[in-house]
Amino acid sequence: MPQSALHNLRSQTPILLAQGETGGAPGTERPVAETTAAEGHGGEKNDVGAVPDAALLFTNAVMIALIMVAFALAARRKLEAVPKGFQNFAEWIAESLNRFTVGIIGEGGEKYTPLVGTIFLYIFLMNMLSVVPGFHAPTANLSTTLALGVVVFVYVQYQGIRNNGLGGYLKHFVGPMPALSPLIMPVELISEFIKPFTLAVRLFGNIFGEDVILLVLAGLTTTMGMSYLSWLPIQFPVMLLATLTAFVQAMVFAILTCIYLSLMSHHEHGEHGEEGPIDDAHSHATGH
Repeated sequence: MPQSALHNLRSQTPILLAQGETGGAPGTERPVAETTAAEGHGGEKNDVGAVPDAALLFTNAVMIALIMVAFALAARRKLEAVPKGFQNFAEWIAESLNRFTVGIIGEGGEKYTPLVGTIFLYIFLMNMLSVVPGFHAPTANLSTTLALGVVVFVYVQYQGIRNNGLGGYLKHFVGPMPALSPLIMPVELISEFIKPFTLAVRLFGNIFGEDVILLVLAGLTTTMGMSYLSWLPIQFPVMLLATLTAFVQAMVFAILTCIYLSLMSHHEHGEHGEEGPIDDAHSHATGH
């Protein structure tokens, strides 16, 4: 194989791995000749611990969505004035998510609870698939996290126009001093349009790295030639940490969604210096 072709193939490997388009366990490198031969014969790669393709991750995402729909339908099946059992659990989740959303956005934030709550639960459940044997978290694929980021971005812009009018929405990008708008407006536009990418990359990077670590640890004994210890779950401590990471990353995504909505819907209040708590929450969330 020519040296230039070899270099191009190796340079594309991280991108292909991140998108789930190549076989092989993360952290291991297949010989280029072997990879080329497998692709040339069109054979499917079924290596143990192989990163699945995007279609499989999409299927997992759809499965989580169906589980959430089934949960909602089951919770509403027999509503009672005094909730108990399954209905009580569902209402506790809904009330907790509503308090969470209103606590960040403030008065009127309850109308955003359906979006924020759904995003939090959806991301958390997808993240949790990384600790279920035989499954992979859909959020370990950049396409999935970018789609979520775009949904939030479009909804935030829609709410900004709806709450402030087109003029007020555009004024948000001009800044408090119109004379400096030629300098401020490009910066504001860039910072606004980059939000879905920062949301996507933050979530993808954390969950993908977590998946890679779990897979490497799961196959570590075999890799070191100690197959007789393959039954030892040395990845179990990391799985506990992964559970915490799944919750934290879902919460960070939801917090940032609330902050973006608050900055748009309460723009007029923000001009009078009432953004202190929002800025504090943003600084805390971006720290993760």
